[in-house]
Amino acid sequence: MNHYITDLDGNLLEVTDLKEAIFQVAMYLTYLYDQPSEEQAIFAIRRTKYWKDIYTKLNLLRIKQSLTA
Repeated sequence: MNHYITDLDGNLLEVTDLKEAIFQVAMYLTYLYDQPSEEQAIFAIRRTKYWKDIYTKLNLLRIKQSLTA
């Protein structure tokens, strides 16, 4: 069964494999610049906020799914 979440930009994202999605987002959260420029640092802050939001929503979906199983 596929589920949907909404990202910070208002886009509807289809989740076809919840476990894999959580794993992938956890990996994205570990990506860092070695020596970021000012522009890269600003982008990294926005990117981290985005992926943390997705990670939270995916985990809430996982919890909800486990409660209804």
